[in-house]
Amino acid sequence: MLAMIVTSCEKDPDMNKLDSDYSVYTDYDNSVHFNEFSTYYLPDSILVPDNSLKANYWKDENAQNIISAVAHEMEQKGYVRTEDKEKANVGIQLSYAQQRIQITTGGWYGGWWDAGFWGPYWGGGWYYPYPVTYSYDTGTLIMEMVDLRQPVDQSNQNKLPVIWHAYASGLLYGNSHFNMQLTLNAVNQAFAQSPYLSNKQ
Repeated sequence: MLAMIVTSCEKDPDMNKLDSDYSVYTDYDNSVHFNEFSTYYLPDSILVPDNSLKANYWKDENAQNIISAVAHEMEQKGYVRTEDKEKANVGIQLSYAQQRIQITTGGWYGGWWDAGFWGPYWGGGWYYPYPVTYSYDTGTLIMEMVDLRQPVDQSNQNKLPVIWHAYASGLLYGNSHFNMQLTLNAVNQAFAQSPYLSNKQ
């Protein structure tokens, strides 16, 4: 699902003005019954991947505001946050793209994202059980929900399936300055257009 949200522009004589709109895209594994989940694990930092094999993490006040917004939306959907990922049914990975990223897969992605970035949190590989072809522009927030339960498919027993995926682009001033309010609005929009995530009866 793709939503376009039009926002007002600031009057500014140079190019450092707010982009006139932003987009929020969501997708999910429609074979998953989200009402079976009750707990989730959300790290206290946001992954900032690059072309190196080193994982970089965003942990400042802005990052905490985004994480808090995601936690609030998960609570509204009926989930309880746990700090013990061994007790969590699902995990939420937040990433922020500082450079353009291209992902193309027919259901398993073992390339760019599998560079060891997930190790500190999840300890397993990563795959989309549904076809994925996405291009993430600079300044894109990416949200991914993975199933942390024992995999049913034993061929993927060491890999974690992405069961919900969202990204928001157009979050910059003049293609260079991060805009927090747009980002928080985008988090809200991603969950608003994903009613199937609710586990409330």
